Amino acid sequence: MDRTTAARLNAINLAFYCEHADEFSAARERPWPGWTQLLGLLRARGSARELDVLDVGCGNGRFGAFLSAEASPPRRYVGIDASAELLAHARARDVPGASFAVADLVAGDPEALLPEGPFSLVALFGVLHHVPGHERRRALVEALVRRVARRGLLALAAWQRAGADLQRGRIVAWEDWNRSAREPVDPAELEPGDCLLAWGSARQAVRYCHFADDAELAVLLGALPCTAVASWRADGHEGCQNRYFALEPR
Repeated sequence: MDRTTAARLNAINLAFYCEHADEFSAARERPWPGWTQLLGLLRARGSARELDVLDVGCGNGRFGAFLSAEASPPRRYVGIDASAELLAHARARDVPGASFAVADLVAGDPEALLPEGPFSLVALFGVLHHVPGHERRRALVEALVRRVARRGLLALAAWQRAGADLQRGRIVAWEDWNRSAREPVDPAELEPGDCLLAWGSARQAVRYCHFADDAELAVLLGALPCTAVASWRADGHEGCQNRYFALEPR
């Protein structure tokens, strides 16, 4: 995928989260069930207390609030997101030990934008499907692995294609988008799994999403210098909306 296409897809999402942050945050208040399984894994490893957490794509900060409520407040919690509007909601939670920063990890180099670490837990939830282009997704997860402390974990969740199947009526055709877009998207530059999804009861807004299947995830994560500690599916009405991975750097 070329830079122009990636920038235009990213701009769609930046505009969405700027314009609809309040409504989106209100619809994203509950913890994901998959986080409970992650917390169980952390407890089994003896690392659920005094966590140093880097939460990439933290949105309204609900994962930090979940950890504070269900375990103990992290010793350090750093939330990163491209949306200043969503981060305003995260700051309002007043999670102990939390700090937040705006960083666009699609437009910029993750290696340069992310804090150095190390962190005992690096979280990437609900983010991969907003990163356009395989190489950009690879660069992001590689940069995250380098922030994980010895015996720490990189925990990520990938939105599954089953999610797209449940929302087939919300898929917006690229030709329909391009008819009114100031910056049209070249379909020839798109990758399999790229789509636009309408959002909201009136379907008045759209987001760019990429759905990675199991084969793509195997290639992406298999190249990392990590050992897979656990994998599970959770969330959504059918309990399979997200596929989770817990990875320990070698």
